Amino acid sequence: MDDSKFVEQYRALGDPVRWAIVRELQGGSRCACVLAQVTEVSSTLLSHHLKVLRQAGLINGAKRGRWIDYTLVDDAFAGLGASLLGEVAR
Repeated sequence: MDDSKFVEQYRALGDPVRWAIVRELQGGSRCACVLAQVTEVSSTLLSHHLKVLRQAGLINGAKRGRWIDYTLVDDAFAGLGASLLGEVAR
């Protein structure tokens, strides 16, 4: 993966609301209704934050009826950790 993708992912994690979403998803799959309660933002703003995280490749959404369940993309976080450790080692 090139550095621009890592920069996009780190930038996505730099927002407190998106960080709260990621922290909540560490506990497993969650629907948007749960994430809205955790973040205390409007559904419109939550949708924006979820879109940013999806576009950065950090979360996935799976439709379940009229709901969408969100989960972390584990490989993305392993790659972020490896990229950070690689930079520290330089």
